[in-house]
Amino acid sequence: MNEGSTESLAAAWEYVQAHGDALDRARFAALVGRNIEGGPIQPAAPQNPDGGWPAFWSAGLSTLDGTCYQLFLLRGLPAESLAADIPAALAFLTRAQAADGTWNEGPSPSTPLFEIPHWLLPGSPGARAYLTANCAAILADYNAEPDAVAKAAGVLEWLVDPHGRLPAPLVAHWLAARVLRTQARIMVVRRLLDVVGRSFEHFDASDLAWFGACTRPGDRWNRRIAARLVGMQNPDGSWTDAIGEQSPATLTVSAAHVVLAADQSGPVRYPAMQDLDDDESD
Repeated sequence: MNEGSTESLAAAWEYVQAHGDALDRARFAALVGRNIEGGPIQPAAPQNPDGGWPAFWSAGLSTLDGTCYQLFLLRGLPAESLAADIPAALAFLTRAQAADGTWNEGPSPSTPLFEIPHWLLPGSPGARAYLTANCAAILADYNAEPDAVAKAAGVLEWLVDPHGRLPAPLVAHWLAARVLRTQARIMVVRRLLDVVGRSFEHFDASDLAWFGACTRPGDRWNRRIAARLVGMQNPDGSWTDAIGEQSPATLTVSAAHVVLAADQSGPVRYPAMQDLDDDESD
């Protein structure tokens, strides 16, 4: 590990210990191989009986986007340390996949009627592409439902236009690249990441941490993202996003995960990731 990364991670650790909640501290402890103190650790929001989690806009009812976010935060924590039913959450996502391999937010047997933000409305091509990429990426991260992930990858590849664009925000592009990499669809991954790269210099710390979580530890994109994050770190050891959607401690753990992954030299891979050459993600 280089000196800059070591200092960055040490400062981040101190910040999270001083300002983070129990989940933030547990996430960082798991990240660096330390024992998780206390427990069982509660997720950031209460889990519903159907296995899902709400979003801020869903009046407590389970949503796909909210469930993906909570699973993102809980990834890497041992099940015995959690007051959460991870298999039930993954089943919630799997049940919501349509026969064509896509996901849409909205009423279903497991998601009752609620008011959905315009950017997630069923029938919107952007919402469909984003939710399909997000749900499939989470399933891949947990090494769950490979058939569902493969079906989603086929849909996402079909949605990519000749210029490498999806009909969705940039976040869907790096999530889709994560999904398509599990199927070794490398040419499509390159096209998607070319599109992401055109806006890379404008990303804030939140974008970089999320993008970095979808890269392979130590690959070229991971190292590039980590270098930018180290340069953006606040003097107190934290990272903050442009609009303050996440607490600094929560974002700091996610950013530290990317910085640490960039320095890993061993065969560390997220579940279901293909062991491919570095230059596939240029």
